[in-house]
Amino acid sequence: MIDRLAALLDSGALAQADLLVLPELWTSGYFDASAVADASDQADGDRQNRIAALARRHGLAIAYGYPELAEGQRFNTVRLIAPDGTTLLTYRKVNLWSDYERALFAAGTMPSAIAEYRGWRIGFSICYDTEFPETVRDLALRGADLVLAPTAAGDEFPLVAEAVIRVRALENGVWLAFANRSGTEHGYRFDGRSAIVGPDGVVRARAEHDESLLLATLDPDARAAARAHSPFLDELRWSAPHLPG
Repeated sequence: MIDRLAALLDSGALAQADLLVLPELWTSGYFDASAVADASDQADGDRQNRIAALARRHGLAIAYGYPELAEGQRFNTVRLIAPDGTTLLTYRKVNLWSDYERALFAAGTMPSAIAEYRGWRIGFSICYDTEFPETVRDLALRGADLVLAPTAAGDEFPLVAEAVIRVRALENGVWLAFANRSGTEHGYRFDGRSAIVGPDGVVRARAEHDESLLLATLDPDARAAARAHSPFLDELRWSAPHLPG
């Protein structure tokens, strides 16, 4: 996967991009426990260093999912690497989906922190996390205006791409970048249909079920306009508790 990314970047396809978002468990694949185990890596491991080198060489930020080894456990982790190769943000998935994930990973215990990058306040939500309204609401209440959502949702859950991500963006007045896996692993079909959604819930770019590269320009003024039109946060009279931790 890293070799394929290097070839994509060398082709110039992302020459004008500031930020690239890749799916959940991007370095390992999802539905192969042995592959996840083999690709599990520490924060300063070889794979992480190679991705950081690509970010430096091409001058863009890269967000991606990987199986992280830390504290004697394995976590389903996402990381945002800055164009200088440093780590801007790391988050461990809190809401693990199904016995498959719970057998492979320890659950994260903290909600995503918020990082600043080129004027944007950015937070993470991984796949199943995004299906809980509290996750994105918590980020919005703490000032996020862009949520990155690396995902591995199957085609048995079409409403995630069709509706959930649009509602999460609209009800919180945030931009949301949903990067879902596509294709099939061990007979399991991923839904694809990655999307970049505006704070008004309108999809700005949408993939089909197959592998795609989506490009969109995010307008910082759109968030204020969307929140003025649908002032859910300003008129909120009850707030959900923070995630565990």
